[in-house]
Amino acid sequence: MTQSGFRNVLHLSYRDYRAVPEELRECSDEIDEIYLKENLIRYFPDWFFDELAHLRFLCLAGNVIDTLPTQLGRLQCLETLDLSDNSLQQLPHTIGQLGRLTKLLLNGNWLVQLPSELGRLHSLEVLEVRKNRLTAVPVAIGRCTALQDLLLDDNRTLVSIPMRLFNLPHLCYVSAERCNLFQLPFAINTTSLRFVLLFSGNHSLTHCPLQLERFTQPDYEALDERLRRIRNPSCYRQVRCPSVPYRLNFPSELVRLRARGDPRRGTPRSLLEQALCACSGAMPNGAEEPALAKVSLPRPLATALLAGPIARCSSVPCARPLFTEAILLLAKRKGYARNFPLSALFCSERCTDRWHQYNCDTYEEFPWTLHVP
Repeated sequence: MTQSGFRNVLHLSYRDYRAVPEELRECSDEIDEIYLKENLIRYFPDWFFDELAHLRFLCLAGNVIDTLPTQLGRLQCLETLDLSDNSLQQLPHTIGQLGRLTKLLLNGNWLVQLPSELGRLHSLEVLEVRKNRLTAVPVAIGRCTALQDLLLDDNRTLVSIPMRLFNLPHLCYVSAERCNLFQLPFAINTTSLRFVLLFSGNHSLTHCPLQLERFTQPDYEALDERLRRIRNPSCYRQVRCPSVPYRLNFPSELVRLRARGDPRRGTPRSLLEQALCACSGAMPNGAEEPALAKVSLPRPLATALLAGPIARCSSVPCARPLFTEAILLLAKRKGYARNFPLSALFCSERCTDRWHQYNCDTYEEFPWTLHVP
């Protein structure tokens, strides 16, 4: 056991332990940090969560843990929990009780989903879930208002990330390379985001939202190879653009998708969209699902409110939330050889024209039509 500042640190890594050693009980009151990295530990003894409830740092990376007991929630002093490179398939809902946790490392496991209770970790600053089997990221993580770093690389079945996460107030670093992303968010927190790595290895991305243009990396892959990898699942709204030889994927929630100058400019918003816009202004950001249940909202409406809008109007002075309809503009920077479309969504013809007026010298607009299966 060593001392680090005012903390007592116990190093028990690389010792082939097959269980948490009983010797810990003899000095449990003196320990703040424990390293049990690269052992063969599979489970936790019952005494661990009671006698070490004061732990502030716990590293169990590189073991063979496949299940975490619900007693994990008793470690309410934990600030860092490293469970990387184990065999975890799920997390207990009690992980949401670790209110002081600032860093959660879950890389290299078999996680298919994350519990919504992670949204209760309001002190969480770093969440790493690389090299797992995630298919989705819960929108509840959008309530982790202290989150700064979100790493999701190498989740081969991950198809999208909720837009609400990209608007967290302190988010600085997002990485989700080598996943299977089909679409990217249309609105991000431009104040705090500095590093966004989303384009490498996500071969089914068909366009880039305009707000993410500054984070794009050059794609030197041959076009015929790219065409073999692009997919268009039926659950997405699809658009044909003559400038590119593949269909573009858009959220299916966009029931009405119109082009600039479309004669249907007077089409009224649906009753659902009007209700969503009204409720989104009244509901606090990141409203809890139980709170929505108390007002007996229809399930589709409650789900849409929890997830937040599909986008916000790309006209900066406006930024109105968009739920079910939008005007779509496709473009590329003039002089660029690549015809990888940049996309922007607007709430009205007026906002679209305003954007075009100020950007027509910089961007070349692409025509498009809706794909009808």
